[in-house]
Amino acid sequence: MTVLKDTRVLAADAVAATVAFLKGQVPAKTKTYNNGKIEVPAKPTAVVTVTQENVKKEIIDSGYWPASEFKNLK
Repeated sequence: MTVLKDTRVLAADAVAATVAFLKGQVPAKTKTYNNGKIEVPAKPTAVVTVTQENVKKEIIDSGYWPASEFKNLK
């Protein structure tokens, strides 16, 4: 078992935040975290648990990584 944070989503979120800052706007947020002093706005990326049962769906079928890079894939 491992986890996946899709870097395509992370990159798109980073670009969107950068564009918002450059336009003098505030980037989109979906959550806040309290750091003990303030509520910090955040837009966390979903973490997907990848197992032998869902590796094809989460890694291959999503286009994240080519099937040719895996051995014994069912």
